[in-house]
Amino acid sequence: GGTNRPAIELAERLAKISYPDINNFYFTSGGGESTDSNFKLARSYWKVKGKPEKTKVISRIWGYHGVTFAAMCATGISGYWPAFEPRMPGFSHIPSPDPYHYPMPEDGSSQGIAAANELEKAILAEGPETVAMFIAEPVQGAGGVIVPQADYFKRIREICDKYEVLLVSDEVITGFGRTGKMFGLQHYGIQPDLMQFAKSITS
Repeated sequence: GGTNRPAIELAERLAKISYPDINNFYFTSGGGESTDSNFKLARSYWKVKGKPEKTKVISRIWGYHGVTFAAMCATGISGYWPAFEPRMPGFSHIPSPDPYHYPMPEDGSSQGIAAANELEKAILAEGPETVAMFIAEPVQGAGGVIVPQADYFKRIREICDKYEVLLVSDEVITGFGRTGKMFGLQHYGIQPDLMQFAKSITS
């Protein structure tokens, strides 16, 4: 009694085209609500796993995840904040992997790996036992159409696995073929733990 036939049929179709490990879907009224729903799902997941202290969310500067109150706290565009502060605790931001503005490592190593390692630094600063999830757009949209380096997300996946942090892909801008693949992270050969999408599914 909690669903309907069209929703079931749509979920079955989505399961066939999505990442192999993603086959459960919760339909919302838009992207901001989808972001908030993933915050709740991540908290619920870690409670079930016996780690209720894992509640914090890490996102990126210039990342956009909506402007409901919780989603706004994850959104890394500071212009959205002043009228509504103080923001909710438990949200932090790491630098974007912007190829034009993220500093090149002085030792000549990979800019993408260095930018991804900002996540590891943030997890360690917050305490791995308190971090529930890292949310990122495969290509940052509202913050400037920032395409990450080719090795960035593989390293992000490794860090999330190492510290038991859920990787959430915000596919509102990149989903359903907009980058040349069905979903954006497919370009980088990794899968998220959770994903969210909005606009393209209704177009």
